[in-house]
Amino acid sequence: MRELKRLLPFVWPHRRKFLLSCLFGVLVSLLWGANLTIVYPIMQVLLKEKTLQMFVAEDLAEIRESLRGESAEIEKVESQVADLKTRLSTAQLSESEEFEHAQHALVLHQEEISRLQLSEKWMLWAEQIVQASWFPQSVFRTFIFIIMVVVTSTFIKGLFMYLQDVLVGECSESAVADVRKELFRKMLSLDYQTFSHEGTAGLMSRFTHDTEQLSFGLSTIGGRFVREPLKCLACALIAFWCNWRLTLLSILVAPLMGVVLALLSTSLKRASRRMLESMTKIYRILEESFEGIKVVIAFGTAKKHQQMYESEYQNYFKKAVRVVRVDALVKPTMELLGIMSLFVALLPGAYLVLRHKTSIYGIKLAEQPMSVESLGMLYALLAGMLDPLRKMNVSMSGLRRSVTAFERILELFDTTPKVSDTADGVPLPRHSSSIEFRDVSFQYAPRGQAELRGPVLDHFSLKIKAGEVVALVGQNGCGKSTLVQLLPRFFDPQSGQILIDGTPIVNARIPDLRSQIGLVTQETILFDMTLRENITYGTSGVDQARLDIAAAKAHLGPILQQLPKGYDTQLGDKGRSLSGGQRQRVALARAILRDPSILILDEATSATDAESEGMIHQTLKEFVVGRTVLLITHSMSQSLLDLVTRVVVVDQGKVVADGSHNQLLATNSIYQRLFLSPSRKEAA
Repeated sequence: MRELKRLLPFVWPHRRKFLLSCLFGVLVSLLWGANLTIVYPIMQVLLKEKTLQMFVAEDLAEIRESLRGESAEIEKVESQVADLKTRLSTAQLSESEEFEHAQHALVLHQEEISRLQLSEKWMLWAEQIVQASWFPQSVFRTFIFIIMVVVTSTFIKGLFMYLQDVLVGECSESAVADVRKELFRKMLSLDYQTFSHEGTAGLMSRFTHDTEQLSFGLSTIGGRFVREPLKCLACALIAFWCNWRLTLLSILVAPLMGVVLALLSTSLKRASRRMLESMTKIYRILEESFEGIKVVIAFGTAKKHQQMYESEYQNYFKKAVRVVRVDALVKPTMELLGIMSLFVALLPGAYLVLRHKTSIYGIKLAEQPMSVESLGMLYALLAGMLDPLRKMNVSMSGLRRSVTAFERILELFDTTPKVSDTADGVPLPRHSSSIEFRDVSFQYAPRGQAELRGPVLDHFSLKIKAGEVVALVGQNGCGKSTLVQLLPRFFDPQSGQILIDGTPIVNARIPDLRSQIGLVTQETILFDMTLRENITYGTSGVDQARLDIAAAKAHLGPILQQLPKGYDTQLGDKGRSLSGGQRQRVALARAILRDPSILILDEATSATDAESEGMIHQTLKEFVVGRTVLLITHSMSQSLLDLVTRVVVVDQGKVVADGSHNQLLATNSIYQRLFLSPSRKEAA
């Protein structure tokens, strides 16, 4: 019920199509019930060789004979009542049981006459139709006519089913499209910490596989779970009209069916959730394998990835088989209970027909002796109730998977970002004084016990003046990259404060903070857009002159000459039409165009050649003037030294040395080792 309530806002805008589909579902159910009642005239034609004219004439004669008999009974009862009124006083009449019984019998006979008169009107109307010149007169032609009526009715029913399914399909796809839009909006609103914790594979699994399951569930609910219950209800109403007592007997099995279905559905839901979680792991393996295909090919580890995939798929297979087993148990169980409910009514009915009785052991089961045709129609109607139940049971496993999938989607909708803007956030003017890391400690949140890690930053403190170019140097894993991810609030530290110009960044408005930061990382991120769109990404209102200046400073001239459409050339998936060094120069142009007061360079020239690196460093030497720059590197090169005003050595999450290049080279062993390393150029 909670899931349905949460789903309603997505379905509500498409309610007109849904209601129209329900109307077609009602028409389908009426035609379904009407088709099953054809059993009665067919059996009359085949077993008794009667035409419809004969059938109507005999029924009309029986009705009129019954009317005459009821009228005679009423005259007899009225005479009895009149006699009692003459013999007894008013006080005696009120106490007389005979008078009371006579009055009650009179009411019953009058009600029966009203029913017979209504039946007579219907039969007179039917007589006018069957006596028409175009109506078949022979038994065989009557049979052909009945078959044609069934075929025509089935065709119309099929047309209504088609229209219902089309409308439901449009409604469900529209609703799922809205879910996907909202889900994508939610994903983009998550902070980097939450996004990293969920993982790309998990998010993609929810966005694709889970929403597909939801689409199936909506189509099932709007289609089968509207149409089939209505068909069942139509058959039940006609069956109640035919013989309500026997019909009620068959429905007594329904509570048992409900209990069994509830137990199996609970088991199916648990199994479906485990299966969907296993599918997320498969997505993760596929993502890693495809993203790292170069490494897989280069190291010849395709077999290892194949084994990982097959191992996880085996886990998925076991969980999927569990779902199949529970689903397979639903069908025969419900079919068995359905047949039991059918025979609970059929066996007493057969007894009444064969013995020409209306009761069993004094329990009245029919108003009048049943004919074979009446029992056949009742059997057909009860079987017609079972078929919709069977179809709903077939869809039950898919519906349960859809509910489980939507629960996983709701978990993402309900995810609270770990980093968020405060309601009373203060404006943050352009940085002009200092950046301070004050006693900062940070530890990445584990996804599980196996991923538990120690603190990356341990009571880290550092103060940087505005306009300084600070190089953060250290070995891999020392915490320097984490440090600069805290500054734009990709993560928040567990303790300590980060201040810009004396203002804690957790109190500042996040847009104000991030608009002042330019970021160029080692892993350059470009999009499947044009070069122009990639350079101006995140900066609005850029004219051609500003764009040209930024491109020139980032040394994009040779790249522009190679591209067939210049700035308007599509760069392809992740900008892979460019080399690694070219992508980093585009990212640098993007940062230059942003005109940030704080610039973060995380191994920004690691993929460039020596010549390009020198040119970029020359550009940076001019660009960093008046800006605070944090430069992340494994080691220092001579061209970097021309930029840097201060070097900070980080080790095990703490500042272990702080000063100029010459000072640290003379006093700090870690810096000496990093600077004098033969591979420092490659690392840089």
